[in-house]
Amino acid sequence: MYFVDDHHAVNYKLTQIQWDFARHDPEYAAACYLLAVPMVFEKIVFDLDEHDTPVDWMIQWEEDDSAYDLCASAIELGRLALHLWNGSGPFHLLQCLESLQGHHYDVVKTAMDVRMGRAG
Repeated sequence: MYFVDDHHAVNYKLTQIQWDFARHDPEYAAACYLLAVPMVFEKIVFDLDEHDTPVDWMIQWEEDDSAYDLCASAIELGRLALHLWNGSGPFHLLQCLESLQGHHYDVVKTAMDVRMGRAG
């Protein structure tokens, strides 16, 4: 499984503890994996206990974009998480990829593999 850095791997383990379903449910696992990306996680970690699911932070941001100070890449990863979660919401794959730094391209590929149950 690809991780941006050691923090990403640790963050992923922390999200799996928060949402135990992530160990067996690819929908939860993909959402946790994307939430764990350091540029996202560092903005969300302080409110983690307030969220019932690993995509609540993005739902909250979509409703009130001042909820979290997110860069364009983090927003696109959040939209990807929502899209992989339930297939709805505003998401455009090319727009997502264009907003990312090179190493985050592998994050997108891994998230899709995780959601399809091909990585873990």
